[in-house]
Amino acid sequence: MRLRLWRGPKRPPNRVGAALLAVVMFGGVLAAAAGIGYTAARPLLGDGSAFLGKGHTAARVNGETGKSEAEVAMQLATGKERLQTVRLPGGRLAIVNKDTNVVTYLDAATLTADSTPDDRPGPGGKIEVVPTDSDGYLVDTKSGTIERIAAPHTAKSRPIAVGDGVKAVVPSAGSLWVVTGKGDILEVVDGRETRRVRLGAPPLGITVADSHPVAVTADGTAYVIDGVHPRRVGRLGLSGQAAVLGTWRGAGRYVLAVDHEAHRLAVLDPRTGRAFTVPIKAGARAELAAPVTLGDFAYVPDHAGPSLWKIDLRQGRVTGGPLDVPGQPGAFELLVTGGRVWANNQYDRSALVVDVRGHERYADKGAGPELTDTEERMTPPKPVEDTPPTRPKNEPQVQDEAPRRPVNVTTAAKPVTVPAFDRGTPYQRACETITLLNLRCQPMSAAEEEPGLEAGEVLDTRPAAGRQVPEGSRVVVRYLGPLQTPSVVGLPYKQACRRLAAAKLECARAATSEAAPAPEQLGVVSEQAPAADTETRRGATVTLTYPDTIALPDFTDQSFGEACTRLKDHYKMQCKTVPDGPPPAGKQPGYVHAQDPRAGDVVEIGHVVTLRHFRGESTPGNVVGTAISAACAAIQAEGLQCTPVEGDCAGGTGHPVGEVYGQDPPGGTPVPVGSKVTLTHYGEKCTLANYAGQPWEASCNDINAKGFTCNAVAVLNPTANVVVGQDPPGGPARLGSSVTIHYSPWAPIATALGTAYPANAAIPQGRLVYHHTCGAGGGKCRGLDRNEFFSRELPGSANVDADFQGAPYAMLMTCGTATGQRKMWRTWNAGSPRHYKHVLSETKPLSPPEGDSEELGCVW
Repeated sequence: MRLRLWRGPKRPPNRVGAALLAVVMFGGVLAAAAGIGYTAARPLLGDGSAFLGKGHTAARVNGETGKSEAEVAMQLATGKERLQTVRLPGGRLAIVNKDTNVVTYLDAATLTADSTPDDRPGPGGKIEVVPTDSDGYLVDTKSGTIERIAAPHTAKSRPIAVGDGVKAVVPSAGSLWVVTGKGDILEVVDGRETRRVRLGAPPLGITVADSHPVAVTADGTAYVIDGVHPRRVGRLGLSGQAAVLGTWRGAGRYVLAVDHEAHRLAVLDPRTGRAFTVPIKAGARAELAAPVTLGDFAYVPDHAGPSLWKIDLRQGRVTGGPLDVPGQPGAFELLVTGGRVWANNQYDRSALVVDVRGHERYADKGAGPELTDTEERMTPPKPVEDTPPTRPKNEPQVQDEAPRRPVNVTTAAKPVTVPAFDRGTPYQRACETITLLNLRCQPMSAAEEEPGLEAGEVLDTRPAAGRQVPEGSRVVVRYLGPLQTPSVVGLPYKQACRRLAAAKLECARAATSEAAPAPEQLGVVSEQAPAADTETRRGATVTLTYPDTIALPDFTDQSFGEACTRLKDHYKMQCKTVPDGPPPAGKQPGYVHAQDPRAGDVVEIGHVVTLRHFRGESTPGNVVGTAISAACAAIQAEGLQCTPVEGDCAGGTGHPVGEVYGQDPPGGTPVPVGSKVTLTHYGEKCTLANYAGQPWEASCNDINAKGFTCNAVAVLNPTANVVVGQDPPGGPARLGSSVTIHYSPWAPIATALGTAYPANAAIPQGRLVYHHTCGAGGGKCRGLDRNEFFSRELPGSANVDADFQGAPYAMLMTCGTATGQRKMWRTWNAGSPRHYKHVLSETKPLSPPEGDSEELGCVW
């Protein structure tokens, strides 16, 4: 084991969740925040970037430069609250505050909120956001519900209730796979449960491997479950509750699981059934968690370090010692995105980044008030056994590198100044100097461009030169790493040359002597020299070999437009057309009758091919009633130009969107070759009527008849059976979209209390009021011979005298259930005789000792 940077006392190992395989990272700390905007060095490109937690916000970090290029402008966390960021389809981000259960949605390009956040009150850590290829899902493990995340400005879908509870969730292609508390596995597609899968034994967990969902039972048997029937693919070398499956956020070809008690990684190839285990020599306090895969390496996080173990899957062994993850001990985010592994502590400035070849570096998220900076600050080292650091392939060893001994640290370690090194210093010599100062040297290669430096020469140190650190501290020596040639075989040669230029290499092109057997291989690199992953120097030349000639096919008896398209798009040639005389009998105008060069001749890319075609008139057929795409293809096949025009709305016509209903000139009309033919077709841009005040049933029928979907919602309103609200309102609308109308099916009546409803009306949250009367005489009616009042008290109840007779009178509304309501009260005086009144008031009109009041409900 190597000495690590001192990071304060370690917390006790956390074994929570050992009974559940970790398939969704419930302890992640990736953070992001939604705001009103951001500043960025350049727009979002294919630079292998990642969204990483940065204190109370998030930064988008460029995978190539290792620098932050954009930052969210609003705070979404306080204190040490944990945030998790998930990329959704359609260029969106979902940000979950794991402690408050608030989910915020952002546009990933602008980092601004694009819809209303979801707020799920309750204990933290119960909400997960999981994306498939087509949808995003909000998983509430507390309530056992799964809800498809709505696109901006669209209505939410009805959630799926998982009666047995949600144990684990993973995405695969367009499906969401859910393990229930009883061991069933649900497949969810398009927001609906489509089927249930049952195995011979309850699943211990579920993961993703080789682009398939894989369920694993308690004995370690793995099943691929997205086929017609579950298919057994092998057994892991692990079993039991201590096994933690690989997370879907870094899934690759293999099924992975780590035993966090025995410190072993199990690997299963679902293609071949080959399985093996790799021991991990982690300490007794290690907290191993869900692993990820990238290329030929697996990575196992140790939250107690914090550190990252790298396992070579080809050789089946751990590669070197663990990689340090910046930050304090505790859970950190581990994910694979942009062709890189990212290990990130939300509350530290730096993050560890590893590329597909296993080369590591640090990324800088930028400074922040709530961030530590463990890669720069002066901290006392912790005495642990040291092991040599991980080096790139074929990297020379540091001279005289003997096994290191633990450094004995006292409470007052002697400060040492980090030395500075001249440009051109080999990193081996720098490490010798650092070691002589009783410091620990960790060389780290960096894939950067630095004019004037060669591979192996020092770039800088961390901590920086001149900083004072205690004896025994780790000093990272960053040096210019060896350049390796990228793989460009199979790419078009122009794209391959651009990739080489980006890698600071020169491109030389060499054509093969043989013609390409198919147009798909024309101009595509078949060989490169040096081969991919060969170490080289900057500015070296890479020679690309590709076929640049091909035998031409026969283009005669084809429309010249179609033939020219094939020449340019598939054969990468230039096309020249020459019109000739009218076609002879049996031939069509606009069709090729001769070509130069001839069919079978071998020509180079970019050669000009001349097509001679018959000139004259063409008579297009009648395409009315056909789909616009097929209609245009038929027009173009006649050597004519097709001009599609979207016309009337298809709703209510009985015709589908895109069906042609107008053709100009009409079919059967002779026109010169090359003429324009305008086709008018039914469209989906329609006008929605305003149904306010109209009978609701007729309105709903009319909405459906015109190609929209009516969603009728009953509400309280003084006007019955007519539309009292509509969303969206009248105006432009897309065919097939949902239209919500509000109406009241309950007709109000006039009562002594005001406008209310009949006593038997089944209105929402209705309040039944009784009419109590007394005519017993002799002052028995609360001091009067006759008396009456309205109340919600039941006849015969303890609060109603026996001389009063009660009967249902009217149904009042619960106040606050609709606009335009007025609150009605019954009041009475103290003492006898008792006089009752019925008063409209928004506050209680009478209270003891003068008397009292009863809220009856609301009237219109």
